[in-house]
Amino acid sequence: MVRDRRNQTIIVSGESGAGKTMSAKYIMRYFASAHDDTKAQDAAPDAISRVEEQILATNPVLESFGNAKTTRNDNSSRFGKFLEIRFNERHAIEAAYIRTYLLERSRLVYQPASERNYHVFYQLLAGADKDMRTRLGLPADAATAWDSFNYTRQGGSGQIANVDDAKEFEHTSNALGVIGVTTEQQGHIHALLAALLHIGNIDITGASERVGAAIATDDTACARAVELLQIDSTLFCKWLTKRQIVTRSEKIVSNMTRAQALVVRDSVAKFLYAHLFDWIVRAINQALTCGDSSAPTASFIGVLDIYGFEHFEHNSFEQFCINYANEKLQQNFNRHVFKLEQEEYQREQLENWTFVDFQDNQPCIDLIEGKLGILALLDEECRLQQGTDANFAEKMYKQFAAPGPKPKPDAPAAFFQKPRFGACEFTVRHYAHDVAYEAEGFIEKNKDTVPEEIQNVLKASQGSLLPQLLSDPSASASDSAPPPAQPAAGRLSVRAARKPTLGAVFKHSLASLMDTIEATESHYIRCIKPNEAKQAWAFDAPMVLAQLRACGVLETIRISCAGYPSRLPIPDFIHRYRILLPGPMEPLTPESSLDEYRALAGRILAVAFDQQPDRSQVGLTKVFFRAGMLALVEKQRVERLNVAATTIQALVRCFQQRQRFLREKRAVLLLQTLARGVLARRQLRMLRDTSAATSIQALARGFLARALFRTTIRGIVALQAQVRGTQARARFLDMSKEHAAIQIQRTVRGYQARKQCKHELRLITRMQGRLRQ
Repeated sequence: MVRDRRNQTIIVSGESGAGKTMSAKYIMRYFASAHDDTKAQDAAPDAISRVEEQILATNPVLESFGNAKTTRNDNSSRFGKFLEIRFNERHAIEAAYIRTYLLERSRLVYQPASERNYHVFYQLLAGADKDMRTRLGLPADAATAWDSFNYTRQGGSGQIANVDDAKEFEHTSNALGVIGVTTEQQGHIHALLAALLHIGNIDITGASERVGAAIATDDTACARAVELLQIDSTLFCKWLTKRQIVTRSEKIVSNMTRAQALVVRDSVAKFLYAHLFDWIVRAINQALTCGDSSAPTASFIGVLDIYGFEHFEHNSFEQFCINYANEKLQQNFNRHVFKLEQEEYQREQLENWTFVDFQDNQPCIDLIEGKLGILALLDEECRLQQGTDANFAEKMYKQFAAPGPKPKPDAPAAFFQKPRFGACEFTVRHYAHDVAYEAEGFIEKNKDTVPEEIQNVLKASQGSLLPQLLSDPSASASDSAPPPAQPAAGRLSVRAARKPTLGAVFKHSLASLMDTIEATESHYIRCIKPNEAKQAWAFDAPMVLAQLRACGVLETIRISCAGYPSRLPIPDFIHRYRILLPGPMEPLTPESSLDEYRALAGRILAVAFDQQPDRSQVGLTKVFFRAGMLALVEKQRVERLNVAATTIQALVRCFQQRQRFLREKRAVLLLQTLARGVLARRQLRMLRDTSAATSIQALARGFLARALFRTTIRGIVALQAQVRGTQARARFLDMSKEHAAIQIQRTVRGYQARKQCKHELRLITRMQGRLRQ
């Protein structure tokens, strides 16, 4: 899509139960998460946008309302789905749009043995809480509630192995919330689903055609259905059992038989469920397109998940339409792979090519949709007032199985078989299998009508959801109906515009789908069913081989091996792969001839494949490759580009590294200068600080030393003074004592001397006296 700028379509096909729904689910999940490079850089790695989340939420919703258990598949899609994933210019998902095709309405009112109704009914019965059960009139026992309603117990199977319907109901409710369905609207949906279950339990009596059908006034199911639908009970019961015939002059009301009333009852249920399904699809599209489904889109990738080929023991109108759709898809595959492929080979005048035969299903499609085909005969019989299934079968026998010579193998009649025994049956030889259809019920299912009187009763509902479902002009959006035919000019008509039959609507929508597919680049995914028993790891080889042969895979392999599945226009090929040529060359101009282009393309191929011409061919306007050869050329181109890119990267990186080295060198020198200046200043500052510290230390130490010295001197002086004082005082004391002793001695000696002197004087005096005497 990005490279070729062309819209893409992925067609998932295969038999019922082969895994188409799961494959489509994985594809959607991949596209919703595969463009992380387009997201905002600040987003979480696993974050997804709102649209992507809503795309993923459509799976549980559509599976719940459109899938059911069948004998072949526990989760069989009973409708076709084409999902457009729309991308913007940045290739990010910006919107999506869903178209649905042919919902199997009859499954609502009838299920074969061992099959189930749509999943949503069993999910509602298993997952509803107590208050919801009381409000909706559902049984209290969730395990056996499905056995209480006629529309859910016919198949005799109410549960699926390894599936919890209660949890699935929660998942479905959450998914409805994601796509924008409010809790109130979900409540109305639950009420409508419960009303459908109660409608199936309405007991219609009527012993004979004269008495007519009737509904008891105390019918609990009818009362509950009317209450949930919020409609007029009297009118609803009246028009379930009576019909009105409008003539030019009057309206005649007549009784219906019990069988006719049961058909009307079931038609009302199918009518309501089909409109509910369409409303859900419109709600999904409203959310996915942000309300503008017609907005232009840059590109889109379509994913087609449509019902697989079906052939049951009893096949009816639904299987006929389903197989018709598969025939159209197979025809598209044939045209894409076989017809167009080989016609292009012949048109391009490729050498050594022989036409490969294949099974063309165009006659089978003509049998179904031709001017006098089965659908045309069916619509013709539906237009008759007294048309019956037996008359329809008889017309087919006359048209396609009339006595006479055997039809040609490629004639539509050769694909129709009349049964040897039994009436109202016919067999169509489809591409995958011969399928016998029971014509009984074709007329009623193709008309798909509900009496207008009952439609008016439903439209007059007092609820908010039901009138919205029935009054929406796009109420049948799932199958785009063709415009009704207008009466011829100048002709008066009192008949209202005829409603297109279901077959005509489906044919028109299928043609529109084919136009969409053919306008895009198609990619096919063939899902193969390994066995009929739905067992894991069981492989039925003959069954698988039959599927491969029926869907054209074997012929595709033959053409892929013998043909040229890959091709490119010559100018595009030269523009992309001329790099493989060695050395320079003169460029081609728009005036260059086609032969010059072809010659240059041949030179490129000779270089690419080393003179092996069987791997490719040059046509008139395109270059064709055997399977895998284009990838080989692309590999060589990538290798050459890698070498050139490596050389360029080496030179650029060398220049970048040199410039980076020079810048870093200059930066380093500058940083070194700055660092050395800083270090020098830091060292100078440190030296200054050291010198200052030394001076301070010297001064401080001198001061401290002097202070200590002075303190020591003072201590010493004080001590010396103390000692000396002590010593002086001691000497003084000694001296005082000595002086005192001296004084005493002097005094004593003076006293003694004086005493001696006086004694001596006395003696002398006495002596003298005596002498003188």
